[in-house]
Amino acid sequence: MLLLLAVATISACSREDDINEIFTGHTWQLTYIDNGDIRRWPAQTDNYGLQFTQTGFTATTPGGGSINGRWHANGSTREFRCSDVRSSGIANNDTIGQMMLKQLKEAVSYDGDIHYLKIIKDKNQQMQFR
Repeated sequence: MLLLLAVATISACSREDDINEIFTGHTWQLTYIDNGDIRRWPAQTDNYGLQFTQTGFTATTPGGGSINGRWHANGSTREFRCSDVRSSGIANNDTIGQMMLKQLKEAVSYDGDIHYLKIIKDKNQQMQFR
């Protein structure tokens, strides 16, 4: 019995994330963003969204701005990177939109599942979606 429990534990720990299940098929809504100095929570009426396709992503802001690019994630290491990141229509006074742009450009990892997604630059710079 103990051997069976050990094998089940080892196989559960080595399980790789299903990247498509986590990232695609959702419209993720920003719940907070933290840049190390400032943590912001969007107002309930502000919709900062993020959607992933197989290779690309689009983030939207309440003011009609957008951030687009390509993404890659590794389900074993939880590495997450964005490339070819470009934006349009994000106002200079949209602090959250500007923070999202910077963090998507500099992201290195992710955490989450189908219920929440955290994109991480470092332990003090991250954004969480639900």
